[in-house]
Amino acid sequence: MKVSKSLKKKLYFSLVAFIILGTFYYSYKQASSERLFDYIGDEVWYVSSSRNVLHKLGINVHYVNETAGSEGVNIIVPKENETIVKLKIWRIAQEYNYTRYIPYVNLPAVYYEIPRESFDEFLEDVSSIEGVEIIPGFMYPDKNDINEYLNTEHPYLAKGLISLGMLIEDKPINWRLPGLIGHLIINLLVFLATLKISKSYLASFIALIFVAFDPLLYATSLAAMLDIHVALFTAIFMYAMIIDDFPASGVSIGLAAATKLNGAFAYPVLFIKLLRSKISKKMVFFTGIVLPALAFLLSNLPLIILLGFRGWAYDFASSFKWHLSYKGEHPANSPFWEWFISLKPFPFHYNPDVFAATDPILMLSMVVFVFAIPYAAKKRGKILVPFGIFWSTIVFYALQWILGGKTQFSFYATPLVPPGAVVLGVMAYEIIKWEYFENSLRMYWEFIVSAFSWLKGKIPKRKATPSRSQEE
Repeated sequence: MKVSKSLKKKLYFSLVAFIILGTFYYSYKQASSERLFDYIGDEVWYVSSSRNVLHKLGINVHYVNETAGSEGVNIIVPKENETIVKLKIWRIAQEYNYTRYIPYVNLPAVYYEIPRESFDEFLEDVSSIEGVEIIPGFMYPDKNDINEYLNTEHPYLAKGLISLGMLIEDKPINWRLPGLIGHLIINLLVFLATLKISKSYLASFIALIFVAFDPLLYATSLAAMLDIHVALFTAIFMYAMIIDDFPASGVSIGLAAATKLNGAFAYPVLFIKLLRSKISKKMVFFTGIVLPALAFLLSNLPLIILLGFRGWAYDFASSFKWHLSYKGEHPANSPFWEWFISLKPFPFHYNPDVFAATDPILMLSMVVFVFAIPYAAKKRGKILVPFGIFWSTIVFYALQWILGGKTQFSFYATPLVPPGAVVLGVMAYEIIKWEYFENSLRMYWEFIVSAFSWLKGKIPKRKATPSRSQEE
């Protein structure tokens, strides 16, 4: 039976859509499960700082316990009269029939859940107590001064994306939703980038498989952290470079850096390509310097408004010392060379187990391809873009380690996955041609048809039973 090209195309793109949407659905189900209904991994820092920035800008979020129909609120109390103030708050909460009360140990604060119909009146009464600070929303992790933490050692953009989910409602699945959507977009961009370079549906499918089912992207998309967002803007930058959209490339590398500073590790690829292009020096300066800088600054605007430009600039400059320092012993500390064999996956959560594990096949393939890339680039020159992004990032991680930043973890490798998957898809196609699959599938089909025909011939035909009228 011959299948038309049109039908083949429809089946192919249906499968691609199924993989992209199916992995998103699976990850969403995991991220919203009851067993992950709390802070996981470094969410304790990034979610808390996102909530704090919003609160200090005058934007309060809300969390509703759907079972009790109550709203959550954190109340920070003055340390000098902590016990007395907590008692006053408790008496008010009793009047409004609170449904949940949790005291903090490391923070001079209490957490209450109050029936929604009484919530505003409760806040009004509590605000009359001198020295209290009211922060509505999900309960904080019990950490010292967590209500003041702004995470200024990292740029703001990723926390801004986390905040978008929190504005819907301040609960775990909403913190993680931007990252889950980010993984979905990464899948699509990797597929399109590979298709653009190779003009091959097989290469694109191979790349998609590696990026959609990558354990590192899966884990980092489940946690409201920075790295999945760095991977997203790295993928956007990679695609913009492949289609030769220099302005979009400049903006996206600036956004990647505004997510986490390792997002700038791919910058040399843009700089080299601009120098080799035929555009004017003014355009090189505008695209390679002005656009990334503007994208970076505008993305940090909420922190700049909060701290003032001088305060923000001081914290930003100080962050380099922090990034290049050793943070002490950690059981999951994993220097960049260990990522290639996934020696120490970083644990985000136990039971269910969520580990930031790299894919050794993808990582080690990039080492092997070093010996094949010059010849491959003669045929498919654009493959140098993802290949360059991958190794430029590795070189900067090596430099960070040499300069003293020896505290590195496996999840730092997240932005390596999109460019690595594209290179792997293209190179795998060059090694394994489509006709191998097409002819093999035809051979399987022929075997099934012949086996069916053989079985049909072996089954004895039933003799017709004569009817009563024939017997008479």
